Amino acid sequence: MTLAQLRALIDSGAPSSGAAQTLQYFTVDAGEGWAVVEMEPRADLHGNAGGNVQGGVIAAAIDSALGSAVKTIVDEDQQFVTLDLTCRYIRAIKPGSGTVRIRAEVEHAGRTTATVRAQVHDGSGKLVASASSTLLILGTGRP
Repeated sequence: MTLAQLRALIDSGAPSSGAAQTLQYFTVDAGEGWAVVEMEPRADLHGNAGGNVQGGVIAAAIDSALGSAVKTIVDEDQQFVTLDLTCRYIRAIKPGSGTVRIRAEVEHAGRTTATVRAQVHDGSGKLVASASSTLLILGTGRP
């Protein structure tokens, strides 16, 4: 997927994957080397037994944001897979607390791997999590 194709997906308002549809997070903006994913935290869909948003839900949305950022810098014929994902949770996210915004940026893109980082902010703009990941770039295209 190219940046232009990702922007067309964003403009359509459609979820970027089955996981995004199920968990109701959406890529809302992107440019070369970066992407933004947003979600509205809901108790019935994202909540855990403690009354907070389940960490794995946030990790899934982060992984999507990281992948969307990489989509903007690889060739159309290239795919990629996550090699590792490290999430650091700083504070709990409460359902109904406003839009959670995840901004991911590519730090480095080589021939076979990319490193990406993300920050997660809650509805009041507070930093609630950060993450980093390495993705394996597959296929042809990059020199």
